[in-house]
Amino acid sequence: MVWNKRTDLSEKVNNRGVTTIVVVCAMAIIMALSLSLFLTASVMMQESGKSAAKEQSRILAVSLSKQLEQQLTGGETVFANREGEIADKVQSGYGTSLWHYIKQNISDGSWPYYEEQGTWLHNRENAIRSFTMDNSGIASEIATTEISLYWTKKEEGIPESLIVETSVTVKGQSCTITDIYELEVTGESYETWKWKHAERK
Repeated sequence: MVWNKRTDLSEKVNNRGVTTIVVVCAMAIIMALSLSLFLTASVMMQESGKSAAKEQSRILAVSLSKQLEQQLTGGETVFANREGEIADKVQSGYGTSLWHYIKQNISDGSWPYYEEQGTWLHNRENAIRSFTMDNSGIASEIATTEISLYWTKKEEGIPESLIVETSVTVKGQSCTITDIYELEVTGESYETWKWKHAERK
């Protein structure tokens, strides 16, 4: 009888041991599942954040691209004579407009045209002008903006097309909008430059 009691006691101890192992295993599984769910949620939030940042950068890039288009193609940039052009340039004061900057630097020969297979003078390093915009307010806290410009030659001193690349980066996610403009030149004693927006991509 004593032997039987010891056997019963041994079985109880074994059962408790098995139960403890089962509980520990169950807890481990629950913890693993919880960790897995946490990691999944974290990845989903991260991907959602990237998607939101990507969309923000696209919206800002498109908005800025349209503002630059207005500066280049607006009616106020078409002048009947040289005096009108000079007067507008003086009126703009310290901040030379994009239109005036482009015409002046192309006309005076200080800005070489871009040619993919051209000489060193017409390679990307020398022909592409890049500017980092000085954002203010909330925009400066969430985005960085860069504008790159280059032109291709139609004839000496006269552009065939102007390419404007607008890049906006929000939280590491970037979007670049490329605008292509074509130039219409009219007049003899005074050449009137009129940019036309040809394509946005």
